[in-house]
Amino acid sequence: MDTELIAVCAVQIFVLTLVVVAIVVYLLRHLMCRSRLDVTGRSLVITGCDSALGFDLARRYDHLGFRVYAGFENTAGEAAVRLQADASSRLRIIPLDVTCTASLAAAAKLVKEQLPPLEKGLWALINAATYCVCGELEWQTQKHCEQQFRVNYVGVVDSIRIFLPLLKSGGGRIINVGSLAGGHNDPEPGLSIYSGTKHAVEGLSEALRFELARVGVDVSLVQPDSSFLDKCLFDQHHKKMNEMWNEMTPELRLANQDIFIAYHDRVAKSKSEELEMDDMETATRAQTPTIPVNLCRCFDDALMAKSPSDVYVAVPGCATRFRISLLFCIPSGLRQYIVQQKYKHNIANILKV
Repeated sequence: MDTELIAVCAVQIFVLTLVVVAIVVYLLRHLMCRSRLDVTGRSLVITGCDSALGFDLARRYDHLGFRVYAGFENTAGEAAVRLQADASSRLRIIPLDVTCTASLAAAAKLVKEQLPPLEKGLWALINAATYCVCGELEWQTQKHCEQQFRVNYVGVVDSIRIFLPLLKSGGGRIINVGSLAGGHNDPEPGLSIYSGTKHAVEGLSEALRFELARVGVDVSLVQPDSSFLDKCLFDQHHKKMNEMWNEMTPELRLANQDIFIAYHDRVAKSKSEELEMDDMETATRAQTPTIPVNLCRCFDDALMAKSPSDVYVAVPGCATRFRISLLFCIPSGLRQYIVQQKYKHNIANILKV
């Protein structure tokens, strides 16, 4: 009896010790993550600055004191001119197309030549270039599918490969932009191709993190909520929908006409409301970022924390976080039913527009 009691006490002490150690490790890691680095003398490259996300990140980190190399496909466009006018003398506008390896190589060479003598290399590469076409898989053209993979996945891979020598020299970090739509926990019917590209980025980031650990390069993945798509990724939506419609077969048009047109009208209406809001906010745009505060916080931590997290999830509120956690825990059959019901409900609402 005494032996059994000793064994039970030993197990309880062991479990309690594990719990205490886990709590201590969590607290220490939390304190390390909250500890921020000095931004002085640190350079970073941001791709996709033609879009709202890259633009706002470039402006934000220039204002915080980083030397920012903002990559634009069109360096003479309105966004590039506006950013240069609003930025400090540290910021550099560089031509950068993530779908063109020659453009990436030229950008890397330019960055290397312009780095201050005291900086050994790059502190960070933020892969913010993203391309999204809204619509079901059978609606989208071959060009739409290929372009999403070229920008969202192949462009990320090529950017990392070409800038990696500078990142290794600077002991820097890579920040990839994923999406909750690309994860297992928050599937988004209607964004199947885009979700696939972001799921690929998630897998790339997970494996790459271990590959680059030995050379001192950190890899973080920032996953914005899919509601952020409305703000940044539905550029030229009307043009894309027309391209889809023009390439559809007569049979596919007949089967999808009602939902296709209603879907287009709903997104176009949402986009026009955003443009009106943007016009009202133009006067304060220079001081206030248009990306959500919680998303800014994720990027700030990934960029400036001494010990960045592997994955950052940026959701608008506790309800969304709870829904995502619930979908992860429930059986797959029930999860599929809930997602399908949500999609059917959204379709019904669209058809009522």
